[in-house]
Amino acid sequence: MPKNKKRAIAIDGPSGAGKSTLLRSLNQLEPIASGKIFIEEALFLHRESSRTVHRAEPAEYKRLLLEMGMVFQSFNLFPHKTVLENVMLAPRKVKKLPKERAQALARDILQKVGLEEKADAFPAKLSGGQQQRVAIARALAMEPRIMLFDEPTSALDPELVGEVLGVMQDLARSGMTMLVVTHEMGFAREAANRVIFMCDGKIAEEGPPNVLFTAPQNPRTRQFLNSIL
Repeated sequence: MPKNKKRAIAIDGPSGAGKSTLLRSLNQLEPIASGKIFIEEALFLHRESSRTVHRAEPAEYKRLLLEMGMVFQSFNLFPHKTVLENVMLAPRKVKKLPKERAQALARDILQKVGLEEKADAFPAKLSGGQQQRVAIARALAMEPRIMLFDEPTSALDPELVGEVLGVMQDLARSGMTMLVVTHEMGFAREAANRVIFMCDGKIAEEGPPNVLFTAPQNPRTRQFLNSIL
């Protein structure tokens, strides 16, 4: 798929609908009791032979998991490490990148999220929006193919939400594949090319933003949108 084509999916729905569980199931933070996950028509993390599904070999399993980056509601930065060190840590420890290469990668990503001048600062000296942008940079430093966002602005003061959504919109425009659990309808309208509405653990309705927001077909979707728009 060419660059500059949006590949962002916004996932919305009431509390308890299963939105976060869906994301956590993709990267195995939640065990999957049944069903299968396919990405680009390939069975994800598992292999199937003679109608038997089994877990992929350890090396392949690890490689596939590393193709997903995730940003949570809370920032979970290491308070005793600088911004640069937080972003460098996973490439150094997990991917075994040399220090110089990991540092160059981290600085490049911090520049993209507008925090290059905060590289030597500690998390306690940053605003909530800046900390969440560091968390995004940390996930991007692993060079994932898919980014998962679990309500990344829900813990932020309202005036800080825009700076985080701006970074996410830039990622969407760059062609990054993203699944975003969010109640930010403006983001879903502008950055997503598909919106999923979940209810009671199931997908109740899905479609392009201009259709789902203006002419939802499911009564539960209409009720939910009327309550928040």
